[in-house]
Amino acid sequence: MGELRGYRVGNQWRVRGRDWLEYTGALTGPRVFVVANAKGGAGKSTFATNLAVLRAGEGKRVLLLDLDPQGHLATLLNMPVDPDRTTVQLLNEELRLPRTAPGHRDRWHTLWTDLLQRVPGADEHEALSRLLLVPAHNDLADLERANFHRTKPTEYALREALEALVGLGVEIDEIWIDTPPNLGPLTRNALMAAHYVVSPFAKSDLGLDGLERLMVLVEQYLEFNPYLHVAGLVMNYGNPRTIMHNEIRETIKGRTSLAPFLLESYVSEAERFNQAPRLGVPLVLAEPNSSSAQELRRVLQEVEARVQ
Repeated sequence: MGELRGYRVGNQWRVRGRDWLEYTGALTGPRVFVVANAKGGAGKSTFATNLAVLRAGEGKRVLLLDLDPQGHLATLLNMPVDPDRTTVQLLNEELRLPRTAPGHRDRWHTLWTDLLQRVPGADEHEALSRLLLVPAHNDLADLERANFHRTKPTEYALREALEALVGLGVEIDEIWIDTPPNLGPLTRNALMAAHYVVSPFAKSDLGLDGLERLMVLVEQYLEFNPYLHVAGLVMNYGNPRTIMHNEIRETIKGRTSLAPFLLESYVSEAERFNQAPRLGVPLVLAEPNSSSAQELRRVLQEVEARVQ
């Protein structure tokens, strides 16, 4: 396959769906989960970290990718960040080579070898020994505004990087991607590379608006990634004893674009989630028998049942 053909719209590049599918072929390799919502405060980073750790605890080899410039995954995993070893380097087009260029495979091998990082705590928690992280840095925000729009179609950079990772034979079973609280180029990159979307949402009308906008974008991206499925919409800060909890669930059940994907499980309001960075390890490891950890396990079980 040659290079991807694109065309310019204003100061951005676009690509036709049929050209994209011819260029990429089928998604292969590890299952890729994206945790996304158009609105902040939904708990995306908490969900991505804890669900990935739970999967690692089940014996899966898991890679966490942070596409949120806030970089919360490293904070939740108590991991220092080297600004030269982040998803900025992974997505920066100046560090990538065309598929047809000499040294393409060697360049990717060098880049991925440098970026894949073990997380601390593996001696105390076996699950962490099967977890790799490529953290984020706030320079991602600058990359999103600048380099992404210059010379190539915007949304395929991450897919290209993950294809290169699979080609290198790195043993990874699943990839979990945290995204920023918007539907800009970073989230679109994640959707282009993903098999499944998990969307936590807060129990509010604004939370519903974020879900609706995400689902519209997912529908649009099926032209480019027909392997993309919604694995679940899960309420965060839920409490079935409150009127708001039940009203929001009933509203979702009445919307055909959302109802099929609503999970029965939810995560309740828990002060320990707010204190998670102080624990040193994700909540499911620090307090595995807590009600919050049990709720997260139920969420994961329901997601798994939907993606079998």
